[in-house]
Amino acid sequence: MTVRFRLGFLGAWGLFVIAAGFAALAAAGEWANWKDEGRLKRLARIDRLITLRLGEKAGRLREISEEKEERLQKLRSDVARVTLKLDDSQDPQQTIIVSTAENRLRVRRHGQTIFEAVCSTGKGTTLEIGGRKMVFDTPTGRFRILSKEENPVWVPPDWHFVEEARKKNLQVVRLNSGEAIDADTGEPVRESARGVWSFLGDQKRGRLLKLKGSSVVEVTADGSERPLPAGELIRAGKTIVVPPPGTAQRRFEKVLGHYRLNIGNGYAIHGTTATGQLGRSVSHGCVRLSDPDIEKLFNMAGVGDQVLIY
Repeated sequence: MTVRFRLGFLGAWGLFVIAAGFAALAAAGEWANWKDEGRLKRLARIDRLITLRLGEKAGRLREISEEKEERLQKLRSDVARVTLKLDDSQDPQQTIIVSTAENRLRVRRHGQTIFEAVCSTGKGTTLEIGGRKMVFDTPTGRFRILSKEENPVWVPPDWHFVEEARKKNLQVVRLNSGEAIDADTGEPVRESARGVWSFLGDQKRGRLLKLKGSSVVEVTADGSERPLPAGELIRAGKTIVVPPPGTAQRRFEKVLGHYRLNIGNGYAIHGTTATGQLGRSVSHGCVRLSDPDIEKLFNMAGVGDQVLIY
């Protein structure tokens, strides 16, 4: 009987130890959950403090983070879609390859890389004008060199003037034929049949901007005219003036370097004055190279050469 008592006592003690162990594990789990919950509460509190301190900037930071994540996902998708068939049997001729992820340009001929350079590609930002949303990405896929240019001239689209105005916290105003703009206020002025000054009556005359032929001129109070410099932004008061296409002020020289290889739809491989930005995604969609590199590429590339961008 004494043996049975001892065995029963030991069995009960063993069950107690096991139960205590389970209780300890449960307590540890609860403690971990409590700590996790505490961390989440602290993170939420920090997030609220950041939002209170930064205000609208906090929301903008989240938007930037989301835009970068979207761009990364798009880039991964593009890389997955584009298949580079570079073996000699499929493409024995010369191929120009651009990696937007690496910001690298390579030239392959007969299966061998014969040229490599650092480049800049599209920055992936967006600009909305009048409900139209533009994304400044370098297009991916297969292209051909359609034409080659020496000393190319850039004719910027309207979005260039809008983007520059927003950077400077200014408005934009368009200068149309038959109209004038007050050079001091940026207000549009329509010319009457009697001349640009007649409607002003006895008011003090100021400087006006108007079109004369294919140039934007400044008309002073005494009626003298001065053509504005070509390839420079025109500022009038708190506005940036958008000159019409075809005018000298719409032509920007030297910003594209000395050479350009056009691949269609306004996109090209060209030089740049912003050499410090090479290796980064900063362009509006074109592929930029340093002047020495674009000169080498220009000399070795021919119209019809295939261009693969991924």
